[in-house]
Amino acid sequence: MNIGAKIRFLRKEKRVTQEELAEYLHISPQAISKWETGSSCPDIDFLPKLAIFFGTSLDNLLDFNQSQVDAAVEALVAESGRGGKDPAASEAFLRKALEKYPNNDLLLTCILEDMQEQNADRSRSAEIIEIGERILSCSKDDELRINVLRILAETYHAMGEQAMAEFYLAKIPGLHFLYYEIAAAIKRGGERIENARKTEDLCIDKLICALWMRREEADGPKRAEIDRQAREMFAFFKSYPHYAHIAEIMEGLWNEGTIMKIYQ
Repeated sequence: MNIGAKIRFLRKEKRVTQEELAEYLHISPQAISKWETGSSCPDIDFLPKLAIFFGTSLDNLLDFNQSQVDAAVEALVAESGRGGKDPAASEAFLRKALEKYPNNDLLLTCILEDMQEQNADRSRSAEIIEIGERILSCSKDDELRINVLRILAETYHAMGEQAMAEFYLAKIPGLHFLYYEIAAAIKRGGERIENARKTEDLCIDKLICALWMRREEADGPKRAEIDRQAREMFAFFKSYPHYAHIAEIMEGLWNEGTIMKIYQ
């Protein structure tokens, strides 16, 4: 519903005439008529007055539906191909979506993740920090904020600015459980299965990363033993269809020696 149609709907609902609304706004009834027929639109200064007159919010007056916006943004994020082999293409797609939904914190966070993927040479670190701070200043979504804090901590660490890395690290709550783990425990049916699988994938990912971190600090014999453990883990997880994909990805990163890029 456009703004003119919304004004007409609210006026009829309130049972007032165009003349009565025009008198309240100190404009002509012809101006109201033009709004309602779509031949012109009210200036932005009139919007708060209209909302007060009709006893409604600006969001309702403008027919704004946050749940519809959230659903549309999530669909665009899914369409972007994030997590694939071309983060630059994903970033470009999401930046185009940002033109339609400016300052959307989910879009900005996804763009930030794509930028981090492309920041091996540290050339985009300043931009990552600027966007990260922008998200933290406006987002009330705890999950997104924690992810942004992680990215900022990793970016400063990669830049060699350890004090700033630890500053952001200290803002990340120390969790003893995962959201998906609790969700799987309290939900039923398909939602339980979905959250259980997310928990499994995250646990495999973090387990292999933790093993690599121990490997980095180990000497020759201990390092060889950790490599043996890793090979056994990869073989075990690849023997199960659901785990095979993530196990193959992690094994490839392990063999390349690039597994820590997840934290860069």
